[in-house]
Amino acid sequence: MLLGIILLALAWAALQGEISLANLLIGYVLGYAILSLLAKGGVLPAMWGSRARHLAGLVVFFVREIIRANIRVARDVVSPHSTIRPAVVAIPLAITTDAEILLLSTLINITPGSVTIDLSPDRRTLYVHVMHMTTPEASRHEIKDGFEQRVQLLFGTHPSQVP
Repeated sequence: MLLGIILLALAWAALQGEISLANLLIGYVLGYAILSLLAKGGVLPAMWGSRARHLAGLVVFFVREIIRANIRVARDVVSPHSTIRPAVVAIPLAITTDAEILLLSTLINITPGSVTIDLSPDRRTLYVHVMHMTTPEASRHEIKDGFEQRVQLLFGTHPSQVP
C-alpha cells in the first residue's frame, strides 16, 4: 500500500506543477485516504499482491495523458487556427463493476478535453464528449486501449488475466 501512496503523492505534486514538501505531504494524505477508502470497499485486498505494478502503470499513463491533453488544449487556445472538433462518442464497455466504471469515468473527466456524459441503462455503453475527434473509431480506440485496458488490468478483469 505504501508504494501506491507514494505514487499518488508524486502524481499529486506533479499535477500541482511543483514538487515541494507541502505538495508531497498533501498528496500523501490524499493517497492514504483514497487507498484506505478503497480497502474498506473491498477493492484493494485482491489488488495489492499482484496489481501494484498495474496501479503504477495506470498512474504513469494518466500523468502522461494529462500532460499531453493540457498541451493540446493550450495549443488550441493560443493558435489562431483551432483544431477543435467536438463530438459525442459511444464507447462500448468491457468493464462491468461499479468501481471499474467509476474509475474509468473519473479518469476521463479529469483529462482535459473529454467529459463522460452518460452511461446507458444496460451499463454497456459510456457516452463521452471529446474535444478533438478525428474519427469515432480513433476516439474509441484511445479510451478503450488506454484507460479502459489499464482499469481492467488493475481490477484483474482483463481477458489476458482471466483463467
